[in-house]
Amino acid sequence: MLDRHCLYIGIFQLIIWVGVANGEFYSSVDSMQDLAQVEEELLNATRSYVESQQKQLDFYRRYVEQIKREHEWATSQLKLDDYLGHPLHAFRLIKRLVRDWDSLIFEPILANNAREEFRAFVEVLSRDLGYPDQSELQGAIKGLARLQKVYNLATSDLADGIIGGLNYGSDLRWRECYEIGVQLFDLGEYQRSLEWLQVAFILLRNSPREEKDADHYLSDIREYASMANFELGNPKKAARLLSQILESQPTHSAQQTQKYLESRVPGKNVQETKPSWFSNYTRLCQGRRLPEERSGDPLRCYLDGKRHAYFTLAPLQVEPVHLDPDINVYHGMLSSKQILSIFEEADKEEMVRSAVAGSGGEGTVRDLRVSQQTWLDYKSPVMNSVGRIIQFVSGFDMAGAEHMQVANYGVGGQYEPHPDYFEVNLPKNFEGDRISTSMFYLSDVEQGGYTVFTKLNVFLPPVKGALVMWHNLHRSLHVDARTLHAGCPVIVGSKRIGNIWMHSGYQEFRRPCNLTSDSYKSLAYRD
Repeated sequence: MLDRHCLYIGIFQLIIWVGVANGEFYSSVDSMQDLAQVEEELLNATRSYVESQQKQLDFYRRYVEQIKREHEWATSQLKLDDYLGHPLHAFRLIKRLVRDWDSLIFEPILANNAREEFRAFVEVLSRDLGYPDQSELQGAIKGLARLQKVYNLATSDLADGIIGGLNYGSDLRWRECYEIGVQLFDLGEYQRSLEWLQVAFILLRNSPREEKDADHYLSDIREYASMANFELGNPKKAARLLSQILESQPTHSAQQTQKYLESRVPGKNVQETKPSWFSNYTRLCQGRRLPEERSGDPLRCYLDGKRHAYFTLAPLQVEPVHLDPDINVYHGMLSSKQILSIFEEADKEEMVRSAVAGSGGEGTVRDLRVSQQTWLDYKSPVMNSVGRIIQFVSGFDMAGAEHMQVANYGVGGQYEPHPDYFEVNLPKNFEGDRISTSMFYLSDVEQGGYTVFTKLNVFLPPVKGALVMWHNLHRSLHVDARTLHAGCPVIVGSKRIGNIWMHSGYQEFRRPCNLTSDSYKSLAYRD
């Protein structure tokens, strides 16, 4: 029998650690850590159950030990957030919780009435802590597909655990490649689905022949590959794949698939229409600029101790990356201790999926932005210090500042090109539009996660403790369309940033208008 007391103590402790989940795990590495703790608790419960049985449950023991080894390897080799910042690790964790635990562990165990205590444990865990579902699995897989699209990552390399030329020792098994292929098919990503199915087929075909039901799964992979080819406008290849299945397995479900496809018109292999900014976006995300002619002296870093008395003894370390509009990086603005204090303040608040601003400042959740966020006021000591830094560097009055948005980017986390200004439908609780953006990098990122300005040929790698600042409005207070920017998908690691937007109200004497309008500068950049 399971020790009911120990199980529920474990659940109680886990609730204290992670709080009550509000869904959407894949969009934040922080939330993925909660899932890792949930799986750790599931692991412990399952091991307790197995050890209490008289029979030899070899299959369950092998599964549990496999996950245990992965947890131990992750915690011994890396920090947990570094491990979960890897997209393949994140996918594997969600895939196990959505697919494997249910089909390989829960269903066989819960089918027996003598195992009610284990059933109760799972129900309490799911009810009180939340649990990933099908949408979470698809979110993680869409993140992988996004990385492939933006960074030109080969499917075979990803399956081998190779990302950006580095081998992380996180190769995927055929079942995982098959799952990715099936989910991408359901999402309408037929070409990418076909690539993953082909890798799954090769891995399974080359696996030891004691693999259970190998022939059955090879046929299933062929069937999905057939349907993907049909949707891509290759009906002959689709028919050939189905025939190969039926030659050896006449009663396979490929019979029904064959009849279904015969009744339909094949899809058309239409190239995906990409937005006008996509080529610049992907090139800059990969760290490649277009060659450009420069007039005048090249931009150089410098020390600035005259902007405010606050910086007299410790001058600002300024890296100008663009002139007109001015984009500057100020290095070493926050210490690791201050950043830790910011995280502690953020932990007191609820992290929610980041939304995209719409009419009147209202937000909607869309895949163009994949992250989680919370908002911090300036009352705590560390946030008061942050507010003073922004005021001294920008020269603006903090009366026009929004609360700082703290965001964490998870699997393939990104924010596609967007302006920070509203232009129309301004939020009612602030005077004027967003005149400036101040963005703190609260972490380094191992790969990816650049900030790019697609119309200015500028990319910025995240540097922990640095502050990036630019103006979103001309001095005339017209919007500056040149400031369109994006947060590139995180490949490996965890990206944490803190955004502070300043509004133009209360800034009349801090950044006065010129006698003539300067809005003409960005007219050619408007879509």
